[in-house]
Amino acid sequence: MNNPSSFATSVERLNNGEPLLEKIQAHQWENKVTFNPACALVEEKNELRRIVAGLPFDNNTKQRLNTFPALCFLLYRAQGEKNEANDYTHSSIGLAVLSPELEFLARHNEPVIRPELPYENLGVEDARITKTGDKYIMTYTAYGTGQPQNTIRIAVASSTDFVHWEKHGLLNGSFNTIDNKNAMLFQGKINGKHVMLHRPMEGNDALCIHWAESDDIFGQWKTRGVLMKPIPNEEFIDTWIGGGAPPLLLSDGRYLIIYHIGNRKADRTREYDLAIAVGDPSTPEFIVKRNEPLLRPSSPAETKGDAELGVNNVVFICGAYFYNSELYFPYAGADSVVLGGKIRKEELKKYLS
Repeated sequence: MNNPSSFATSVERLNNGEPLLEKIQAHQWENKVTFNPACALVEEKNELRRIVAGLPFDNNTKQRLNTFPALCFLLYRAQGEKNEANDYTHSSIGLAVLSPELEFLARHNEPVIRPELPYENLGVEDARITKTGDKYIMTYTAYGTGQPQNTIRIAVASSTDFVHWEKHGLLNGSFNTIDNKNAMLFQGKINGKHVMLHRPMEGNDALCIHWAESDDIFGQWKTRGVLMKPIPNEEFIDTWIGGGAPPLLLSDGRYLIIYHIGNRKADRTREYDLAIAVGDPSTPEFIVKRNEPLLRPSSPAETKGDAELGVNNVVFICGAYFYNSELYFPYAGADSVVLGGKIRKEELKKYLS
């Protein structure tokens, strides 16, 4: 594997570094923060028209959406304030529609996934989406009450339209009986198996990226152990890693993997960065290139979050896609807003060659 090094090209911050999506004061469920967006790009014309026809928007909005050759469907995490009727500090997942170049187009007024079931009653968090067959499969973090402590588990849902989601419960696997999160599926199968990244928060090799495999997404999963470990950084006293966007299949059969790096400074404050790697299923080690960092928080929207929540210096990713051979990814800034990033095809080509 190549020695880790700084990615040669800076990410292009879209919309002049300003948020693509932020809180709406009139919506109680998202009047605090909107962040950690999953995404899926739909390009096939008939599928796109079918999905647009069923969206909860007026006819004028649907007509405008039908003028685009592709659309990005954004499933973002949202939190609001607690009131007498509901505790909206428990995260829900909302839906927005953007152009393939990440220009905002439309947004649903209500969440599409709420924390309703016992295993997720404290929040549905940090979705990731991968298309498998004719369904969009979402893995998400289910935060629930438990004894002797609350639980953090991987849950699975599926949809054909991004609005109506069928919950399939907690993922089946012994590694999901402990606190675990950051789960995402690879596009397609690898050696005849579905493969998933995940990040245990306790046990052996905690806070490393692990991988698992299964014959059936909704069936039993078995761990394959550690795929990537954090690399110590002398700038910080502690460093850990976790998955970011579902790995993207490249034309040569390799995968592009964007992941996050968590760092703790001597003053106990934290910084979350993004990094990039290449996986090759034809090699025993799988990870053949790894570069850190890809992006560090520096813009105002990345370095300073909601004053009451106090989360600063964070860039965090839950989805990415290729469009016109360029890499686009929505990402969260300081756990408060949704931002947009892009890497041009010329730079990607140099990195992947």
